Amino acid sequence: MSQSPTRTDVVFVEDKRGLAAAVQAIGQAPVVGFDTEFVGESTYEPQLCLLQVSTPERILLIDPLSRIDLREFWLMLTAPGREVVSFCAREELLFCLRYAARLPGSLFDPQVAAGMVGFGYPLSHTNFVRRVLNIDLEPSETYTDWLRRPLSEQQLRYAAADVRHLLAAHRALIDRAERMGRLGWITSECERLVELVTESQREKRWWRLPGISRLDGRTLAVLRELWRWRENRARAANLPPRRVMADALLVQIARRSPRDIGGLVALRGMARGHLRNAGAEIIAAVRAGLSALEEELPALVAAVRHDAPAPQVAILGQLLTIFVKTIAFELQVDASLLAATSDLQEVVRWHLGSVDDGPPQVLTGWRGEILEPVLVELLEGKRSVRVGDVTSPSPICIDVCD
Repeated sequence: MSQSPTRTDVVFVEDKRGLAAAVQAIGQAPVVGFDTEFVGESTYEPQLCLLQVSTPERILLIDPLSRIDLREFWLMLTAPGREVVSFCAREELLFCLRYAARLPGSLFDPQVAAGMVGFGYPLSHTNFVRRVLNIDLEPSETYTDWLRRPLSEQQLRYAAADVRHLLAAHRALIDRAERMGRLGWITSECERLVELVTESQREKRWWRLPGISRLDGRTLAVLRELWRWRENRARAANLPPRRVMADALLVQIARRSPRDIGGLVALRGMARGHLRNAGAEIIAAVRAGLSALEEELPALVAAVRHDAPAPQVAILGQLLTIFVKTIAFELQVDASLLAATSDLQEVVRWHLGSVDDGPPQVLTGWRGEILEPVLVELLEGKRSVRVGDVTSPSPICIDVCD
């Protein structure tokens, strides 16, 4: 465990003794800041290069490439009762799932919180620190090689900066949120982020492939088998799945469903040597999909299956978008956190009776408190929209109809 000569409160951890002290320091802190440096361009899963943790007393830079056993670290970080403050936290949550098999007991994402109390969303870390704490940071090490060892003093300094201000920003945002009555909103949104990350690991991710909205059940079954083949081959080779086979080619093979190698290699994009060598495996996946039982055929969920919206859905969705931007400005909440265009089109479909699943998610929780009464009244003709002061940053007025 060595002190960095750059800042006395920064500790670089690369051995068992240092890790034991780091775990103890984390265990004594009910709130910690957390960030990671990783490389994800050339491997199946991102390769973790550095762990950064801030406590009230010190900043810990833990080297996962030093071959120390990090199980105790991950368990302590994610222990129930500990709040983890992590900026743009999705990747950090995925690392927690991967190495601790659980998520932090409580998450606070300052990027999300900033957007809900008037600072804007999504902010870069540099702009976030400047707006919330009025502190200017040095330029970040965006293109540095985090796999290189030893890490330079400049790399360590930049890594420490990523977590140095998280706890101060956490306190500032909590105070501002309490004054504005938004703390419950932030808590709810951070919990939703955790749920979305968890669901992303459970969902059938092949549903998200582009260009599949019009495929029938049999073709989708073939696509599902091809996607599983690609995932298994990418995992075995430790490559990103798209390096094994591009999404567009995967969908094209499913559409054509070739029964033999000749039909497969005739497809555009199959000239690459490693794909030709995998021809038998690909044909086996196609045949598995074609032979699936009728009751095993997949069907896309409605949210993925939507074609272009009907004209009235598109027009009314645009009207609701104008309203949401207006109310977001008045409440100092970033409009992108309130609702996306697709969310508002779903509200219109629900109002028209085209959706049978109950109120859309955007009309529930803290968003529903803000949006549900007025959106429904707007669609029922009980409210109107007009132009007010054209010189105002928010020139649209929402009036109650007589």
